[in-house]
Amino acid sequence: MNENMKTEIEKYAEVIGVTVEEASAIFDGIVNDNSLDVNTDEGLLVARSVFRSKFGQARARLKKESEGGESNQTTEYTGPTYTQKATGFFWAVEQATDWEERNRNSLLAEYQRDANSLLMSGKVAMAVQLSEGNYEVSLIKDGENNTKVMEKLPDTEPMQVDDDRWIIPVDDRKAWNSGQPNPNYGKPLPATRWQRSLLFVGKLNDGEYQEYVLRVNGEQAKTFQPRTFAWCEFDCVPNSNNPSNLSARKDGSTVASLNYLDSSENTLEVIQSVLGEKVSALTTLDSYHSENSHKPYNQRLVVTDGNVANMNLQAYDNGNRVIFLSDLNADFDYEGEGFSSTACWVPSHVDIDFGIGSNVIIAGRTSQREVDGELSNVSINVLGLYVVDRHGSAEVYVQPEEDNGDIWF
Repeated sequence: MNENMKTEIEKYAEVIGVTVEEASAIFDGIVNDNSLDVNTDEGLLVARSVFRSKFGQARARLKKESEGGESNQTTEYTGPTYTQKATGFFWAVEQATDWEERNRNSLLAEYQRDANSLLMSGKVAMAVQLSEGNYEVSLIKDGENNTKVMEKLPDTEPMQVDDDRWIIPVDDRKAWNSGQPNPNYGKPLPATRWQRSLLFVGKLNDGEYQEYVLRVNGEQAKTFQPRTFAWCEFDCVPNSNNPSNLSARKDGSTVASLNYLDSSENTLEVIQSVLGEKVSALTTLDSYHSENSHKPYNQRLVVTDGNVANMNLQAYDNGNRVIFLSDLNADFDYEGEGFSSTACWVPSHVDIDFGIGSNVIIAGRTSQREVDGELSNVSINVLGLYVVDRHGSAEVYVQPEEDNGDIWF
């Protein structure tokens, strides 16, 4: 356990008048009931914050007792007070990302550019296979070269860079942002680190509607794909430093607690109220994109609506299908190059159960390519979809077979 945290636990025991073991049990209860990883900076901060809150409650109770108040309460940790109920709807669901795979790809590219600089940075260890079949592993740590012989490589996706050489990504962070030492410093990074971010409009318990980001980590991130713009509720853990950031519990209880609701709330009004700054008409999408193009990619979000003018449901290599939205109220210039329709790229996990003529709300990121020196129309990479008015049914476009050369007549 972190040494500073041990000191706080001992101080808790001293002031409240319980044993260190009892105080440790309270801390462990907080960690277990809220599925916190105290080996991470965020997990330790959350656990410490809740522990200090419990200390404040216990000390207030002792003061009340000393003044003649009730004395039949105990200092035992009684449950996950930090877990809260969120109610609202997801409006954008990101693709699940394996950050360790991304990191490996980045490190491999860095190695190919300048292998020596990468090795000296301490971000990777170098493993060389010896004639006996074992491996000599070298790592620069704290400016010194550390070498040891190992029977086998760690099971963390080492990358082969030569016939007898591998690079092994390691954790090069000496301390967390809080200044606490990182116990994994210099150790191999895990093979995978899945995460999915989900953008949510809702409220915690009886709070006000606002924007939140729910982050789901681990294997559950790969399969958690809730419907967008569907009212729901779920259990989550707010970040103590930034309450608009929500975390899913590691034990899977957040995912398991997801429950869709029949809500009397007006979804369109809530969208306008909370996400108003991100709302744009299709006809002004180009200017909206230009005004927000300076922002990082993950912040170039838009919410718009339109009628489905066309669709191609034959999936591309990445699984995307495309629907084309038009604004029925927009003027159309047959002789010029005015607005006609916007391409919206829909990922495979989003159902398309509507047809041409349907009115839909789209949430996603704007994108614009340059073709032959000229900018194309802005398109949208879809993260969320809501059918306001459904018409027809989805039809898969089938490419006609090529002419075999025979003449019909």
